[in-house]
Amino acid sequence: MASFQGRVAIVTGAAQGIGKAVASRFVADGAKVMCVDLKESVLGVAEQLGENARAIVADVADDIQVNGFVTAAFDHWQRLDVLCNNAGTDGHTAPVPDCSAPDFDYLMGVNLRSVFLGMKYAIPLMIEGGGGSIVNISSIAGLIGLPGQSLYGASKHGIIGLTRAAALEQGPFGIRVNAVCPGAVLTPLSADFMAKGGSDVAKWAAMHALRRFAEPEEIAAAVAFLASDEASFITGTAIPVDGGFTAQ
Repeated sequence: MASFQGRVAIVTGAAQGIGKAVASRFVADGAKVMCVDLKESVLGVAEQLGENARAIVADVADDIQVNGFVTAAFDHWQRLDVLCNNAGTDGHTAPVPDCSAPDFDYLMGVNLRSVFLGMKYAIPLMIEGGGGSIVNISSIAGLIGLPGQSLYGASKHGIIGLTRAAALEQGPFGIRVNAVCPGAVLTPLSADFMAKGGSDVAKWAAMHALRRFAEPEEIAAAVAFLASDEASFITGTAIPVDGGFTAQ
């Protein structure tokens, strides 16, 4: 198990699903965690996690609000070691001609702009502290094409591009930047995606070599590894945690 004793992490999208599991894992491993989400239920998550967790309700696509929660975490604990950019949405499920410009702008804002803003404001504070680790949550849709997921896929491919460029830029400052690409995970977001697409769990599970969905805690384990000293020579990677989906 990775140790984050004495370290401070920010996790976005922490009210549920992967983000909640990541925040829980970090606290369990000794970190102090700022939980961020647009949903007010994130306040309850932080309360459940105890004295080493705090929460802020914020829009991760808003420049001022992102600067605000990054600064708040640093001001409270006087350091910032880990950033997990997890917040995201599935957006509009449709072929390109059936998507609108507002659909595009919304999805890029929540999924990609948020990652850029998080890194923009976290990196200078990590440099000040001598280094850090950033883990961005992409998707298998960032590695391959999925019909009907053009906008979502574009945003998730963008996260990987941003991750790799930032890794090269920030490596000399002791900051590692990696991405995790989950397959299907049992979360409220995946349930919403399947409902929109008229699909079901059995169909999607069958697309994975392991014939099942991931639990959020399995994704959190990969995030914790990449954020920890155990992954000290890993940067600029996009790691599938997908039950064999992209092995096809």
